[in-house]
Amino acid sequence: MAVSWLSRLAARGPATVFPALGMQGEEAFYQLALHPEIELVDSPRHASLLLVAGGVPPELHEPLRRVHDQLPAPFTTLWYQSEPLLELQQAGVVRVDSLEALPDALVDAHRKVLRGELGVSPRLLVDEPPNPWRGLGDDGHGGEGMMGGVPYGRPMAMPPTQDLRDGLALDTLTFRLGPFFPLWPAGLEAEVILQGDIVQQFSVQSRPFPRAMSPVFFDAWEHAMSIARLERARVQYHLRALFHALHLAGLPDLAWRALRLAEACDRQTITALEKGFKDFERCLKRRGFFALHLPTCGTLNTEHAEALGGFAARAAGIEGDARRDDEGYRRLGFSAISQQAGDTQSRWRQRLAEVAQSLTLAARAQQNDAVTATTGVVETPRGVWRDERPGDASALLEKLLPGLEWGEALATIASLDVAGVSQWARP
Repeated sequence: MAVSWLSRLAARGPATVFPALGMQGEEAFYQLALHPEIELVDSPRHASLLLVAGGVPPELHEPLRRVHDQLPAPFTTLWYQSEPLLELQQAGVVRVDSLEALPDALVDAHRKVLRGELGVSPRLLVDEPPNPWRGLGDDGHGGEGMMGGVPYGRPMAMPPTQDLRDGLALDTLTFRLGPFFPLWPAGLEAEVILQGDIVQQFSVQSRPFPRAMSPVFFDAWEHAMSIARLERARVQYHLRALFHALHLAGLPDLAWRALRLAEACDRQTITALEKGFKDFERCLKRRGFFALHLPTCGTLNTEHAEALGGFAARAAGIEGDARRDDEGYRRLGFSAISQQAGDTQSRWRQRLAEVAQSLTLAARAQQNDAVTATTGVVETPRGVWRDERPGDASALLEKLLPGLEWGEALATIASLDVAGVSQWARP
């Protein structure tokens, strides 16, 4: 009776959803993050629903199965614009292709699964330890001698080298994260070796999914485009990135505020957006976002900054910006802005400075109905797009992250855009 009562009580609460993002699944994520009846959680063990949003390539089906089996019973899955795994197609899982219908479908599935009105997802993997140990070794517990084997399924800690930072020979921990880890780009999978809390090695196993840009950047590459629309889309892109950084920093109220401001870019007046952003920026400073939550680490050298391009290069003192060569932007008084340090903190200062600049440009462009004058080149938020779109730069993380503390490494990843630009525009 108590379990039944608790289940009914839990069904009245927000739908706890773990989002496994595939290709072009970000739009669903941002819409759901602001929904009052949905709570997006960072661990599958805290969820009643697994949402697979966007296409998942076959080579990532096995990691998806591992995420699926981590959800506690009872739970179910819902697939948004994605083909369910073959094993789940016979279980009657729900597929939704309409973004407008997705929130209601999640809330309904959450309530039904907790009330026992909906069949739960079956387990997909064999329940066995990754390191067999029973009956093995000297005493049948997997251990061999003083330091060998895998006693009780756990390899013995054997520090191979001294710590990169302070020389201590601490035990190492090797693990894999991704490709559905919510605190870094969707699709990125890496093998990490930690010694203490210091990253000894970071090896990319799969690259992040290409990031879909707003259609206005594709239109601007082909023909003249409203500068006001371009700059609104740029503001939205950077504010959405700031949402992830604030969430990582443990400031959820400011994260949601950044996302609400981002989602208002399509409908609010420029005057209202400027006022909202100025208030938000003052709040960031009062809460100590720069002083307390942004480490001065992850510094890009000139080679790496040039390879990334865009705001990351300008944060390292490289003033390249395709908007300087466009007559439409020059009439509005555009000039590139930059930082010098090239570290995590500088990149966020650069992003915020570019948001303020974009709002000013949008206001001027709106008064004059200004349009771009150059085709075949456009400055996207990720970098300049000329003959080719900005490509994947995730291999840079293998050189940039070793030697950083784990928290510093996560903050560094959040401050960068390492995913390439998709050939398809955002829906």
